Amino acid sequence: MRARLRFRSLLAPGAPGEPSPAGQMLLPAIANTGGLASRTAVEITGNPSTMRALLRALPLLFLVSCGHSATKARLQRVQTAKAEARIPGARQAQEYASAVHEAYKAGDYRKRAKLGVAHASDAITVIDRAIPTAGVDAPTLVAWRATMLLDAGKRQDAYAEYNRSFEMGPNEIAGKALVEAYGQQNRPDLVGPVCAKTVPVLHNDDDKLAMIAMCRKNMNALSPEGEMAWMSPELVTWYQDENARRLGAQVEANNARIERQKQEQHVVRDMEQCAANCKREGLYCQNRCRHDNACENRCVEINHACLDRCESEAHDKLGR
Repeated sequence: MRARLRFRSLLAPGAPGEPSPAGQMLLPAIANTGGLASRTAVEITGNPSTMRALLRALPLLFLVSCGHSATKARLQRVQTAKAEARIPGARQAQEYASAVHEAYKAGDYRKRAKLGVAHASDAITVIDRAIPTAGVDAPTLVAWRATMLLDAGKRQDAYAEYNRSFEMGPNEIAGKALVEAYGQQNRPDLVGPVCAKTVPVLHNDDDKLAMIAMCRKNMNALSPEGEMAWMSPELVTWYQDENARRLGAQVEANNARIERQKQEQHVVRDMEQCAANCKREGLYCQNRCRHDNACENRCVEINHACLDRCESEAHDKLGR
């Protein structure tokens, strides 16, 4: 048999160079045991409609399995935080409340309402124990207390606590909650002062920009000037400079990406040309062998080395 030059193609599963048997495929089947998903391989033969039905069902099975796993992980986080909250520190109290809040947001208590209320009430008890020694963190803990009340459905009590928290000291959690509430009430006279006190206490530029965007939206103003009426001249200057800087960085990154794509396309074309030359030279080499197997094998080796060189040069050009 004549030796073949290398052509890089992917063969279907089965014997080398042969396609897999028609009408057969391996599908992952999901078996739900005790809330944990396990995968088994099921061979389906001969029935296209059955195969199509299973293919349609697989994404739903994956979603259900992942959903159960995520719920279990979140509730486990609640239990872990609860155990660690035996130490009445501000960090432990905040972690417990945060874990309960994430479970509420994800809907984990939708069918476990009593459990959710119990966890929220317990988190409030832990927060109350931590507040007296929390120092500068006390306003934030009170804001988490308000969040637990809101999650448990006690809206009026929750917003009274958000106000108490913000009066103790401006903080991100209470500030965001109050801005949204005042925006829904169309009270720009209240949105503005909260925003003006909240933005300066945020720790990084991303948080500040996100808060400013939220404030501008909840001012419900018609013009940019109206949206930004609460901002000090210094904050307006910083805001404009930071946006300009980020826009410039984005433009530079986009230009660099376009240049990189052009370079990659050029390298790919060069490699294709290089590979075509390897093939042409390989075929020419084999044609001169006149059915000499040893000669043809040498031609194949030369072809392989040529293709490897093409790939190596392409990788070097791309800096990989």
